[in-house]
Amino acid sequence: MDMLTFNAASQHPLRPNGEHITQEFVWIDALREDVAQDSTAWQHYIAAQVGCRIDDFHITDILNTQHPSFFDLTHDYEILTFRKLISQHDGTVTLDPAALTTAPVVFIITKKALITVHEKDSRTFNAVRNRIIQTLDNPNGSRQPVSSLDLMLRIINALVDKYLELRTPLTRRIDLWQTLLLQGNHRFNNWSQLLKERLALHQLDNLCEEQLDALQELRDEYLDKASTSSVHDSLLRRDMMMVRINDLMEHVTRVQNHAARLENALKSAVELHFSANAHQTNENLRFLAILSAIFGPLTLLTGIYGMNFDVIPGLHNPNGFWWMMGGMLAVTCGLLYYFRSRRLVGRGDASIIALLNSSSADKTSQKNIIK
Repeated sequence: MDMLTFNAASQHPLRPNGEHITQEFVWIDALREDVAQDSTAWQHYIAAQVGCRIDDFHITDILNTQHPSFFDLTHDYEILTFRKLISQHDGTVTLDPAALTTAPVVFIITKKALITVHEKDSRTFNAVRNRIIQTLDNPNGSRQPVSSLDLMLRIINALVDKYLELRTPLTRRIDLWQTLLLQGNHRFNNWSQLLKERLALHQLDNLCEEQLDALQELRDEYLDKASTSSVHDSLLRRDMMMVRINDLMEHVTRVQNHAARLENALKSAVELHFSANAHQTNENLRFLAILSAIFGPLTLLTGIYGMNFDVIPGLHNPNGFWWMMGGMLAVTCGLLYYFRSRRLVGRGDASIIALLNSSSADKTSQKNIIK
């Protein structure tokens, strides 16, 4: 458990003589396993440092690793749960959307402190802590957090950046699935993994929706407090907090929209896959129908001259076989010419990929002409 103390001077003169009021607050960073070992002792420690007692129900929420993103408040503090991306192996975010794993990070906000509870070995928290320690060397620097809310928003911004980094690898992975689904020479059988990919994207969409709801409640609560606060409060600081909250919500919305677009793209690829299979089946049936149409007259001729009658024209002619073969060849060539003139043959060699590429090229050329 770590604790940092901040002495943040207001950026707006609050007194007639132009002096700034210095607000002191602390950041208490704890691990979930520390709380789980002795939650009662941890409550007493927080009460001694901050001056308020954490509710038992909120302690249960802190220890629940499956708790969704949410926002709640009491008379003494506000609590926000935000789910962050974690790694299963080397501390980096995996590129496999089916293996995306999240864990809740709990923020307890008071006027004098920010309390964070998260999993161990968090690179994001370590990076934020190191960056903030560097700002403490310059107390008058503008990059130093001015309040516990400001510090929390900076941490959440770093957590959201990890979601934004997923957009490029997820897009590449969906492009790979589209290529596998639309290839014309191999049969696609990996439906179970594809279903996991789609469920992961849907889970990411729902996760962003929960985060947006929590941030919206935080924003509403901050606006309510700002509307009832003293007129001496810094308007500049208030606007800065609103900008940070709105920026976080906009980033989460971008991740949500991107996940929805990828899910729709994957769904469209599956629909195109079945359309391609139906197209191939129709081509096969059309080929069989053409064969049946060609061999039908030939079967009729061979059936007629295979009858057991004593008198059949040309039956005993020494050149009758060759006349019959020539007639059958003429009928075959005539039917092929008829089918080709009707454009019923000669299309089976074009794969579905070539058709899709040509359709895409046509659309691109049309857009260029419109421009």
